[in-house]
Amino acid sequence: MIIDDVKRRKTAIFLSFIIIVGLNLCTLAEGADSDVVLKVGMPVPGQVPFLWSDENGQIKGIYADTLRAVASEVDLEIVFLPLSQARLIRHFVAGEIDMEIGVSSKAKERSEIANLSIFSRPFGMANEVIIYTPKLRFPAFILKDLKGRKVAAVRGALTPEYIVRENFTSPLQIAKRVNRGWSEVGFMREAPAMHYKINKGMGYKISLPYESNPIRFRLHLKRSDLINKIDEAIDKISAEGRLEQIICNYLCGN
Repeated sequence: MIIDDVKRRKTAIFLSFIIIVGLNLCTLAEGADSDVVLKVGMPVPGQVPFLWSDENGQIKGIYADTLRAVASEVDLEIVFLPLSQARLIRHFVAGEIDMEIGVSSKAKERSEIANLSIFSRPFGMANEVIIYTPKLRFPAFILKDLKGRKVAAVRGALTPEYIVRENFTSPLQIAKRVNRGWSEVGFMREAPAMHYKINKGMGYKISLPYESNPIRFRLHLKRSDLINKIDEAIDKISAEGRLEQIICNYLCGN
């Protein structure tokens, strides 16, 4: 009797574990009626306004909404997996995630990643801009104007060697510093610069883009069967004006 009771307890614990794991996986999934599940790496901390988790745990951003629009056309189920950038790379190489969002195919990468990557057609552009305090009175910058000047930049981001860079952890930190006059000039992408200016009342100026790169979905080679369908979906939602509307939802203000 004691042995039977132990077996029953072990069976109950095992079944409870399976149920809990199943419920946890379901909370990450979107579009659960689909037969095709796409595991999508989501960098943490998030990247406003591109891809982040809000205070209620909802996945938001231009990239997230673009992927949802594509997934609805292709009939894909999306599972977002929050990972540090280092773990995201390791999981992609190991084939444990299927997609990254908002990647530039022009970026230099290790061969182990490049050889496993297949890119969609572009669904947008990543514009690099300079933000600066209004007192500088520059209607536009070229990078050589910044030679020898202190410039705030996100740690690890590529910058010209001839500037004196001040490293910070996030674009929001740079936006706050330039807005308050603690730094006169900062490098960041145009979308977050506009987002913070509109939604947080920042008073800095934004230069014209000094560099632009097309952004795409990066699929693992093992999911290459989806690439044509994804490209067709991007073409469709772009032609219908849905891509433009998604961007405007985050950057056009009220």
